[in-house]
Amino acid sequence: MVVGSGIDVRGIDVLGQIFDFSGIEKSEKSIKKTWQEFRDALSKGDFSFDDIASAKKNTFLRVYDDLFNKNAGIEYNTVLISEIEKYCVGRGTILGEDENPDFERFIPKTEFIKEDNRFSPSGVEWLYLAIGKEAAIHECAQAECRVKQNDRFGFCHFQFAADSTALKVVDLTIADEMTYKALNDGLETYGQEQVKKSIKKSKVLGFILRNNVNVEEFKKLFTKWGVYTYSKLLSEQIFEPLDEKDNKSLMYAPFQTMAQYYISLGYAGIIYGSTVSKTGKNIVLFDKTTAHPVGAIEDYRIL
Repeated sequence: MVVGSGIDVRGIDVLGQIFDFSGIEKSEKSIKKTWQEFRDALSKGDFSFDDIASAKKNTFLRVYDDLFNKNAGIEYNTVLISEIEKYCVGRGTILGEDENPDFERFIPKTEFIKEDNRFSPSGVEWLYLAIGKEAAIHECAQAECRVKQNDRFGFCHFQFAADSTALKVVDLTIADEMTYKALNDGLETYGQEQVKKSIKKSKVLGFILRNNVNVEEFKKLFTKWGVYTYSKLLSEQIFEPLDEKDNKSLMYAPFQTMAQYYISLGYAGIIYGSTVSKTGKNIVLFDKTTAHPVGAIEDYRIL
């Protein structure tokens, strides 16, 4: 594969199936197309959401696995619980008029999980929390619950368990605040600098140097670029809100497969952007005991 700087990067050619380096729009279309094919394969029963070995044969997950796992790109998406303890986390719910909520009201229970969630099928007791600054997590929780004016709303803060600090989570929001131009400029600038160095050395030596690039260094930079670009595309193009008429089981199946994929790599959860709150982020923890309720339950009306 040859990028715009003229540098030949062999060994990660599978990315060329998705990324078109002549324009981000083509890459967006390619990712959306392979994501839809991924969803279609699940809906047709080609493989189940928890059959990761079969799912990896599909173009979307095969390319994703090559970038994030085989080329160690996932290290850029990996954070420890200890690194996110500084953020507020919490969970909200719409309360009944006569309800007297306690901590148990905010703990997921199989019998009450009647519909699919984004990363888990119905009945699965994973813990979904809003994460971020105090004001943001309230706004995010309210948006996720689709509150209406005058609803009675309960909110409970959570704290990560003391023995969870070494657990790894995948952060899919790492590139949300970056522009495509900034991402592309970093890669292109490196390539141009290497070309200039090569020309300078060639003048001194009196002949043209070939392959005068630290391939491993460039491969690492290229992988980082790919991870950030892929994450941004996924966040913007795939994490879209659903309409009430959408089939949640069908629409969420690819996300549920990705969750099983992360579990297979030893991850304890996923940080992802909210599709209904501009300021909010969410975290899903695969073990609901990874965090527990703390403090007083807030009980208020939506104005």
